[in-house]
Amino acid sequence: MSHQFDCLVDTTEMAREIDSVKKHVNATTTAVVGMQAAVIKAQADGADHVCKKVNQGFYALIHSQISQKMASLQSKVDAHLLRLNQQRKQLAAIRQRMERDYQMLSGRYLKIFNSLNRNLRHRITEIDRPILNFATTEADKVTNRGNQLISTVPIGQSETIRTSQAVASSNLKYRASRAIESIESFIADSNRLKAITDRILLHRSISDDIDTVFVPVCIAQSNIDANGNIQTTINISEIGLSKDARQTIETRIATSCREDSMAWKKPEEIDPEIANYFSQMVASSGLPQRQRDTMLEMFGKNIFETL
Repeated sequence: MSHQFDCLVDTTEMAREIDSVKKHVNATTTAVVGMQAAVIKAQADGADHVCKKVNQGFYALIHSQISQKMASLQSKVDAHLLRLNQQRKQLAAIRQRMERDYQMLSGRYLKIFNSLNRNLRHRITEIDRPILNFATTEADKVTNRGNQLISTVPIGQSETIRTSQAVASSNLKYRASRAIESIESFIADSNRLKAITDRILLHRSISDDIDTVFVPVCIAQSNIDANGNIQTTINISEIGLSKDARQTIETRIATSCREDSMAWKKPEEIDPEIANYFSQMVASSGLPQRQRDTMLEMFGKNIFETL
């Protein structure tokens, strides 16, 4: 059987405690919210710190790699620069050596060409000596003869007129004698040239009715190497001969040379006329005395054979 009891319970203390618990819960809630905010802030600060460190590490890595590449490339550039400087020095040395060689060769060839020019000038001068003498000496004499032979007006005392006339007459006689000597020399040279020409040239033209015609031919045989090979040179005058006649004579002489029908022999002495002509050529060449002496010595010691 159930019994119902009515009792009065005082909940003041419990309400007071619950009210204090509510304060603590609110404080705890505030603390939790603060802690959460602190945690969030700490997480954000940590994330920022981590990102900053990661960025610094990345930048440091990239900077290190770039520095390494720069150092590597700098070493390569320095090596290339060193090699280029060395090559530049070598090229400069080669250029200087080439300039010295060019100066030496140009100076050598300049001396050679100047020597050749002087020799050619002397030879041409000797060849055209009569014309040059006439142009430089005789022409001036002919041109100035009128001025030189102008009579002078004697002005002086009566005792000096006879002496002046004697001097003028003596000068006139001297110039007349020189003119006569020049005319005589010219006539003698002309006669000598005419005699030589008459002795060399034929008195009549070459035709079929002439049995024998003498033609001057120069034959020279020389050793061209150490094996004893002989080279034959044939020079035929082109005056008064046709091309076919020259070819026929050359063929005949070449055949005779191959058949050894021509005997060469050493002369007992050099022909005086040849030696005199060679000495005159050397003396009139205009070369230094040492070269002329060497040429005469080589000509005297030369051993040649004639047909």
